[in-house]
Amino acid sequence: MANKFILFTLVVSTLSGNMLSDEIQEVIVLEKKLSSLNGWSNNQSITSINEKELENLDAQHPKQIFRRSPGVWISRGSGQEHLTAIRSPVLAGPGACGSFLILEDGIPIRPTGFCNVNGLFETPFEIASGVETITGPASARYGANAMHGVINILSKPITSENKFSTNIGSNNYKNYKIRTGNLEDWSFDGFFANNDGFRDESGYDQQKIKIQSNFSVSSWNASLKATLTNLNQETAGYITGLKAYRDEDYSKRNFNPDAYRDAKSQRVSLRLTQEDNKNINSITSYVRNNDMKFFQHFLPGTPLEENGHQSFGIILQRISDYDSFSLIQGIQIDLAKAELTETQKDALTTSSAFNNATRPQGKHYDYEVDSTVIALFVGIEDYYLNNNLNLFADTRAEFIKYDYANNMISGNTREDGSKCGFGGCYYNRPSDRTDNFNELSARIGFMTNFEVINYFAQISLGFRPPQINEAYRLQKKQNVTDLDSETLTMLEVGSRYEWESLSGSLSLFQSKKKNSIFRDSENFIVDNGKTDHKGIELSLDWLMNLNNIISTNITYGDHKYDFETDTSMREKIRVGNEIDTAPKLMANLIWNLSLREDTSLSFEVEHMSSYFTDAANLHEYEGHTLFHTRFSKKISDSLKTYFRIDNIFDKAYAERADFNAFGGDRYFPGLPREFYIGLEYTL
Repeated sequence: MANKFILFTLVVSTLSGNMLSDEIQEVIVLEKKLSSLNGWSNNQSITSINEKELENLDAQHPKQIFRRSPGVWISRGSGQEHLTAIRSPVLAGPGACGSFLILEDGIPIRPTGFCNVNGLFETPFEIASGVETITGPASARYGANAMHGVINILSKPITSENKFSTNIGSNNYKNYKIRTGNLEDWSFDGFFANNDGFRDESGYDQQKIKIQSNFSVSSWNASLKATLTNLNQETAGYITGLKAYRDEDYSKRNFNPDAYRDAKSQRVSLRLTQEDNKNINSITSYVRNNDMKFFQHFLPGTPLEENGHQSFGIILQRISDYDSFSLIQGIQIDLAKAELTETQKDALTTSSAFNNATRPQGKHYDYEVDSTVIALFVGIEDYYLNNNLNLFADTRAEFIKYDYANNMISGNTREDGSKCGFGGCYYNRPSDRTDNFNELSARIGFMTNFEVINYFAQISLGFRPPQINEAYRLQKKQNVTDLDSETLTMLEVGSRYEWESLSGSLSLFQSKKKNSIFRDSENFIVDNGKTDHKGIELSLDWLMNLNNIISTNITYGDHKYDFETDTSMREKIRVGNEIDTAPKLMANLIWNLSLREDTSLSFEVEHMSSYFTDAANLHEYEGHTLFHTRFSKKISDSLKTYFRIDNIFDKAYAERADFNAFGGDRYFPGLPREFYIGLEYTL
């Protein structure tokens, strides 16, 4: 993989000296069209946050960005850790992250089946030109895992801009950003940060680099991009006890000071485009490499997980414009190889007799998986039924194959094959096998074309196959079953409006999910679940005058179970129970004031309602409301400074709460009041 990256770098340096400015401009325009979700022009559930907003935020964590997107909740964990929810509850479990697809410039950052619950820290959102979100299924266009939604991180366009910025703040936080380029043919963006964390032993060091080059190859325009990320994270987990987050001293404690997560990722993509009067042809190839070491502090015995994958993919796409509609067609091939081991260094002696006996010292898992994904897709856009009404439709056929190889003795024995007490070891390893998942997804809808307000309606189907950790990383009492892919069918109606000083959108949705795979309060994987989801999303921008802008987004969601089951710990899931960790109301309000031409002030209110923390609806988190502010001033044409306060009133709250049959009420404590000051210098 390193050799491939070096090769691409040499290509950049060789070709960058022979570029023509008009060709470069054409590359930029085409690249933007193919990289952005907005290129899927008839999807009305897209929210975009532009470069100016991102620079003003200077976010330390993706939560600070996505709380401004309706329907999205990024739950902050320790350091850069997080969980994602899009038109859904916070989904826990080894494969729940597969419900959301994360892209960089329209390319998946990971192969199908190998999702990362903390996937956004593998993206360069801190140095991006924009962040886009699709709420609801988008598998018809983007494939597996685009079930509840899609997040796309957009690269900055190549310019000759030279910029440096720094930001310091609470808990010894520091970051540095560097941007440089040369005559629109190459650019370098770097982000470097470290933080001690507000909890004991919870700091991190992080580095991200983005390198780009545009050039031409014969009649094709080319865009070459490389992204490298590294995170060294000390991890502080949850605290226990009813409303324990209200205790300031207790909230700062880390009960697993040895816990850590080290994660590296490298991605290189090359997109070739060719355009004539009627067609845009594109060939996008990419390689990806990921490595992670994760000390699993939340498990008795605290085993170390080591995983990694290498993958290659190619997307062939053709966009054709006809007199009455546009036709999109293409094929995607993605090949990956992954490996995972889990090893417990020491014998467990301090837990219950059951845990001591069933969680043995030594290796628990050691397996490899080769995956093959082949997808065919076609779509019709802008098919006008009359002057003010057009139809759109997409469909995608996807063929997924997992080849699993177990490198240990199969079954729930110790590493050497000896048996554990209490009916066997907690960890269960299946024998070698091959699994196939063949899925068809689709979307159809219409939208109007009026001046002030437009209406839309669509029905869409999304899916995710079982993730590798769900299928083959089994536990006691679990056997390999023929797991089906999760599917989600959604009906959505809404409108987008732009009238004088007001603009925004309103969406109403209802969806049903089948074959739901989730983790219950005993930490066992449960499949064949059914859930219902419905809600309203509202976004509004009000330009009061040139100096005052109010923006808000409000999400109301109703997420319920549609099946019944009991666990051995008597957790009762009943039809109509609210899904745990699913607040009904989330809202964000921002007031931006321009005090002078060179001075601005903003206030932000962030609200989350109460929610149940267990599936039986017996335990509850009370919710919270937070206040933030930011002041910025342009000192000169080249120098800008800002000052920010998060959680102004030092509210004690939980970023996320749940209930566990063994640990009771659990909380990830929220950050106390924090101060930040930054400088930005542009040459």
